[in-house]
Amino acid sequence: MITDPGFYNDPAYAAQSVPPEDAPPPAGDGAGAGIDTVPRAGIDTVPRAGIARVGDPVAVWPCAGCGRPVPQPVRGARTVRYCQDTGGACERAAHEQRERAREAPGLTGQVAWTWEMVERLEAVADRLAGSLVSELGVAGVERRVADARADAAGQVAVAQRERDASQRQAEAAWRETATARARADAAEEEAAAARADAEQAAADRDEARREGREAKDTADAAVAAQLAAERERDRIASREGELLAALETARTELVGLHGRLSEAETVVEGQRIEADAARRAADDLRAAVRDAETQRGQAVADRDQIQARARETEERNWDLSRANEELRAAVQTLTAERDAARAEADRARRRVDALTRLADPPPDGRRAVDREPPTGLHPLPPLNGSSVNGSGRGGSSLDGTDPLAVNGHRLPHAG
Repeated sequence: MITDPGFYNDPAYAAQSVPPEDAPPPAGDGAGAGIDTVPRAGIDTVPRAGIARVGDPVAVWPCAGCGRPVPQPVRGARTVRYCQDTGGACERAAHEQRERAREAPGLTGQVAWTWEMVERLEAVADRLAGSLVSELGVAGVERRVADARADAAGQVAVAQRERDASQRQAEAAWRETATARARADAAEEEAAAARADAEQAAADRDEARREGREAKDTADAAVAAQLAAERERDRIASREGELLAALETARTELVGLHGRLSEAETVVEGQRIEADAARRAADDLRAAVRDAETQRGQAVADRDQIQARARETEERNWDLSRANEELRAAVQTLTAERDAARAEADRARRRVDALTRLADPPPDGRRAVDREPPTGLHPLPPLNGSSVNGSGRGGSSLDGTDPLAVNGHRLPHAG
């Protein structure tokens, strides 16, 4: 079965099998003439483009339903879109899928409608091609020629009538062929429009893909923004928890402050009472201060009198001190004179003693040695006129007497 519309547009077939529109129908007077008018040469010379020869490459196309590879006819025949060994299951599944997709909004529904229109056009083209092949195909024409020849050999009269009928049928066939050609042209135009729609649909699909990518980018940005918003929400939630804790702490502190305020009010009330008492005490103290001021004035007067007396006493003390200094100077002068007199007396005594020892030699005939040390305590003659060696309470240091017991004086240079 030939389903290639290009077969009917082949120039050889158009030149041999289709007469011009203004050409008269073929005429003849015999069965042979009528039979000879059948364009056998044109039909026999038409190449059978829809049939693949052995060794020719066979193209494949993925099934629109399941995706398996489907062998395709050669030389531009209509593409077989579905598997031929599943009983039409793939075609039914694809048709149901398109029916569901047609209800979808946007580009998906438009593409489904476009494919539905393309399949309808292909179905119309298949029916038209089938009718044309069944009426004007090589097998049909040969069958008719064989029948005509058999009938012409058996019944010439019937062949004549059949010739006339064949002529009428041929005219009707030409008219039908012209109509079919017009329909085919219209179908080609519709197919071209469908292809244009498909191209537009492809452009729309590309645009939709671009918009989808943009929408995906926008969605990614929205997801990123959502993640940032969630992080900000978590931060705000944690901050809210901190603020609630701080608020609870502030509430607790406020309760404590209220308690301390009550205590402070109590303390202030007590301090007010104490201030009243202090005010009264201050009044009493002012009165006492006034009394003290009076007493202070009296004390100042007494102090002035005491200071006057003290000044007088100080003047007397100064006079006494000056007299005491004068007495001290006189005592020092007298003491110096006394010491000088004692030294002079000591020297005179030593000279007397020396002269006495020289004048009276000792009984043993030895020379007397002056046992009086040059310094220290020296015996002095008593003030009451006793002898030098004296008797009674003691004598000099030379004869064992204590000089302090004699006069009680010490020389100035004594040790």
